[in-house]
Amino acid sequence: MRGRLRIATGNPGAVFDRYGRALAAEVGRAMPSVTSAIVGTGGSFGNLLAVVDGRAEVAFSLGDSAQQAIAGAAPGIAAVELTALTRLYDSFLQVLVRADSAIDDLAALAGRRVTAGEADSGTRVVATRSLAASGVDVADVDLVDLSLQDGTAALAAGSVDALAFVSGFPIPALVELGRRVPLRALDVGAAVPGLVDLWGPQYVVGPLPAGPYGLPAPVATVSVKTYLVALPALADDLAHGFTSVVFDRQEALARAVPDVRQPTAAAGIFTQPVPLHPGSLRWFRERDRSAT
Repeated sequence: MRGRLRIATGNPGAVFDRYGRALAAEVGRAMPSVTSAIVGTGGSFGNLLAVVDGRAEVAFSLGDSAQQAIAGAAPGIAAVELTALTRLYDSFLQVLVRADSAIDDLAALAGRRVTAGEADSGTRVVATRSLAASGVDVADVDLVDLSLQDGTAALAAGSVDALAFVSGFPIPALVELGRRVPLRALDVGAAVPGLVDLWGPQYVVGPLPAGPYGLPAPVATVSVKTYLVALPALADDLAHGFTSVVFDRQEALARAVPDVRQPTAAAGIFTQPVPLHPGSLRWFRERDRSAT
């Protein structure tokens, strides 16, 4: 097959970016007639926009961001028909403060400077929705537009009071930050019932372990699904081939990004409410037939 698979990934150093680079490299090895590359953005909405305007064929997206784009409620994106190539690992809202901070919950972020991703990020949506679900007027929070790398530097310097980011766990940039600066994570699991009441069951409670960031204790947090998405116009053979790379090249992918949890085919097929691309559906059906 011939073609092009550009993957919109998001912030440099975050899990989408590192995993996307590994996928692009494996596409080049498994599909030598297909040109592969990554496209950097500020996050999920930037990724979706890159697909919509033709700068990328595949995008990493949080599930709630994809739903907003389909509904026509995404910033800067008209209602768009999306398909999923697969469901990936779950992503987690990670809200960190310096260990000596007096901030102990989301309500205490009112009146504070907080970096919660860039304007085109899925992080911004999950973070602001979690604040609202916790009874915080988002207008009372000084949200600072910073990339992940700039946000970690700002928290280390004390120029912001908290950093929020939604990603797979752990995030290497935050692992490195935790080696230099004592950190705490806010327990935000209590926001989930309000999130579900306001925006639906795509949000669930998830764990945030203590070890990788050197936290004094584990906490509960907000978990949201993560997908690889594409427009329905993506050629079936490219969608099929890319889905094969995600699952059939996992040994190589795990060597490239050992801290990224590889998806399972058993869970990967469940992408509702985003429909599977026909080429990806064909890959899953072929796998099921070969397993019987």
